[in-house]
Amino acid sequence: MKILITTDCYIPTINGVVTSILNLETELRRMGHKVKILCPSENFHCCESENVYRIGSVGVGRIYCGARAALRISQNNLQKLIDWRPDIIHSQSEFTSFIMAKRIAAEVGCPIVHTYHTVYENYTHYFSPSITLGRKAVIAMTKRILRNTKAVIAPSGKIERMLKEYGVEQPIKVVPTGLRLSRFSENISANAIDELKIKLGIPQGNRIFITVGRAAKEKNIDELIRYFKLLDMKNAVLLIVGGGPYLDTLKAVAYSEHISDRVIFTGAVEPLNVAAYYKLGDVFLSASQSETQGLTYIEALASGLPAVCRRDDCLNGVIIDGKNGGQYTDFKQFSALTEAILNNDGLYKAMSENAVRTAQKYSVEKFAKDVETVYMEILEKRDHYEIADTFYNSENCS
Repeated sequence: MKILITTDCYIPTINGVVTSILNLETELRRMGHKVKILCPSENFHCCESENVYRIGSVGVGRIYCGARAALRISQNNLQKLIDWRPDIIHSQSEFTSFIMAKRIAAEVGCPIVHTYHTVYENYTHYFSPSITLGRKAVIAMTKRILRNTKAVIAPSGKIERMLKEYGVEQPIKVVPTGLRLSRFSENISANAIDELKIKLGIPQGNRIFITVGRAAKEKNIDELIRYFKLLDMKNAVLLIVGGGPYLDTLKAVAYSEHISDRVIFTGAVEPLNVAAYYKLGDVFLSASQSETQGLTYIEALASGLPAVCRRDDCLNGVIIDGKNGGQYTDFKQFSALTEAILNNDGLYKAMSENAVRTAQKYSVEKFAKDVETVYMEILEKRDHYEIADTFYNSENCS
């Protein structure tokens, strides 16, 4: 099968969308499929290398971290991919790369599958002074774009329900993004852990609460800082791993709460090094409710960390109360969960083991196989209708 993946962000940018694309394209190739990528370039110039085609662009990071918009899309820019004649196009973004996907699909006559990665209504504060008007704009945009597709992939049941509430009529397939879990299950030496603690200024013997991800307003990390203070737990630190536009604000929150000495910010960390930071942690924390699936939850579980997260539909079946951590709705529940996990060695061990088992459901191999199944179903339906049309037309001619 020839598969074209279109996206508004790609390496060297690294975020959840790019990670998903990289894992998918690698596995699809391993399965024997031919895969090409169409994305904006990192500058004004178009370029091509191996199986990646880049169109000159400008940054539009306010829409989505790392996203870029193509400056000019001409037939000549896309002709090589049109001549390649993909069997299916898998779009991963809703903006200029989707325009390119539509153009190629129209020329070639192939279907488009789209993965809906982002809950844009949680980002309306970036582009609309009114939450209500912003949400209406998001719904209108979503329906207008997705009507050009043959199926939509939702990373979680939460996104499936949201799209149905929007009135999206296309078939929606729930396919959780998969990860290369081996990176997070590998052992790291005690010396390496101690060296990293010294580098970060974490005293030996301290319990470590860890959260990982982009420092942005919608991630609600300031709640974690305030809740951590209210725990009043001696010999404990909150480790915040990741950079982003809200980082200085979060540092100011820690300062105003008088716990700057116990809240440690790493800033941006190279993706290949993130696994080591999980190994520092005792408990993973998240207060975000803007995730479509939340890959950091899976990474934390694969690392053997019990997780305490603000209750959210995307966590159904992922963070299970009393099994691998728990979900909270207020500080009372947050406090009860964290104290129960850390004050009972037997419970901690069981939760850690269950966390690893839960993560196994989200392997990259299963992810790619499930996506391949979506492709095959769409292509089989198209072939069925084409055969039926041919038969109908031949009957009318006889």
